[in-house]
Amino acid sequence: MTIDLRVPTEDDLDRMIDLDARAFVWDLSDEERVAVRRMLTPDLPRFRIAVDGAEVVGIAGSYGLQLTVPGGAQVATGGVTWVCVAPTHRRRGLLRGMLDAVHADIDARGEVVGALIASEGGIYERFGYGIATRRRVVEIDRRRATFRDDVRPDRDRVRLADPVGEIDLLDEIWDRYRRHRTGEVDRPESWRPMRVVDSKRRHGAVHPDGYVTWTTTAHWNDGYPAHELHVHELVAITPEAHAALWGLVLSIDLVGPVRSGSALAVDDPLPYLLTDPRCVRTSQLHDALWVRPTRIADLLAARAYGTDDTLVVEVDLGEGARRRWEVGGSPDGAAVRTSRRRADLVTDRAGLGALSLGGVLPSQLAAGRRLEARDAAVLRRADNFFAVSPLPHTITSF
Repeated sequence: MTIDLRVPTEDDLDRMIDLDARAFVWDLSDEERVAVRRMLTPDLPRFRIAVDGAEVVGIAGSYGLQLTVPGGAQVATGGVTWVCVAPTHRRRGLLRGMLDAVHADIDARGEVVGALIASEGGIYERFGYGIATRRRVVEIDRRRATFRDDVRPDRDRVRLADPVGEIDLLDEIWDRYRRHRTGEVDRPESWRPMRVVDSKRRHGAVHPDGYVTWTTTAHWNDGYPAHELHVHELVAITPEAHAALWGLVLSIDLVGPVRSGSALAVDDPLPYLLTDPRCVRTSQLHDALWVRPTRIADLLAARAYGTDDTLVVEVDLGEGARRRWEVGGSPDGAAVRTSRRRADLVTDRAGLGALSLGGVLPSQLAAGRRLEARDAAVLRRADNFFAVSPLPHTITSF
């Protein structure tokens, strides 16, 4: 039987949800299924499904998002998501066909990049995605975590909050935060029902310039309590909010380990605020946001750069196509034009995706044989040119 690749309708939603739940091992409640339907419905034209008879056997799609790039500009982004193929239909080219269709849709909409959070690390580089941000998994021994005397977090500006009852306030703080945090995206209104479901399980606290949400797992240990606290999000717009919110988290009684998979950026200053930096232990460092440049000139022109310089970047677009752009950039912005000059840097689409947010240096890609530089002096200039501080960070999954 011929497998049909097409845009889904609302009649396909339940079968799509069933396939996604099997592929990613979700156990969805009725409330969660309703929330997922509401999340997907506005973006169904951006999705493609593979249908074999009456069965949905493959899915890929995207959400329309805004991604913050170095300097604070927002670029239109196709947030690629729900990529899965039924185990009965592997090795038939369905993944390639669906992603090609989704990428064509992103390009037709004029979006500057595609971006995704990968469930597996070995799939997406061949489709032009490069790792642009990383996630740091940490464990903090709360009982040893003491702030230095000269830090003194101002916890008087922090109050406990219901993440569901005050979701409007949290959304307002989030929107302020993500506009200045390279690597973050906005959160569409259609995602709210699912976020409400998730937030029902969480505790929270707010600061005028930030918030934190967490869950706890009880471990009473026969009278020696060491409950586990998991920080889901800690959003801080100012250093004062950052210290105050961590001050609250690290003062919660009966807690032993504090864990988080995304709250601390790779270069988060928390260890330096404590008397013993070693009590913040990094257990994993792995990929977060993968970026696939679509409109390369627009992407290069949208961001700011670390130094005032001009470099020619050549990108291998695949199938024998190569293009060069002259990037004249500075901390205030950039001007980009096509060029025939000799290239200073040569990479492919995935390599440029990794460079795009400043979290990966050209010298790292060169050492990993993902990039070639004209000479060592150019490579040093390029490192300073593309670097950003603070490093890009992505809390949001999609």
